[in-house]
Amino acid sequence: MVSMTLAFAEGGGNIISPDGSLVFVLVLFLILVFVLNRILFRPIGRVLDERQTLIEGAANEARAARRSYETRLAEYEATIRQARAESYKRSEQERAAAVEERRHLIDDAKQQAHEQIERAKQEIEQQVVHARAALESESRQIAERISRTVLGRTVGGGAD
Repeated sequence: MVSMTLAFAEGGGNIISPDGSLVFVLVLFLILVFVLNRILFRPIGRVLDERQTLIEGAANEARAARRSYETRLAEYEATIRQARAESYKRSEQERAAAVEERRHLIDDAKQQAHEQIERAKQEIEQQVVHARAALESESRQIAERISRTVLGRTVGGGAD
């Protein structure tokens, strides 16, 4: 490498020697940077910025839609819970009313049965009284017949 440097130094050609071409290359570079910036980099930057804005807008819309969905879902679930609670409450009220009606029917049936039993007891007591009276009358008649047949005369029924 040292020999190459010496060769260039001897030949008088320095690779980095500033001359008019360096200014020309520098001017071309600046023009190229300006043109590329104007034609390529700025439009690409705008497109990327617009794209980023659209992405953020879409993400914001998606978040808003999700919040809306979650809100509506919560309202829907609350409505279902409320409807179930009302349904259970109504069912419980209907069941309680049916139990109360059943109790009334049973009480009425017991009352009617009790009344029928009391009427039957009274009828039986009346029949017993009538039967005793009839038996007593018949027993007197039978006794009179027996005494007439056996004694041949009528026996008076003194003190009863």
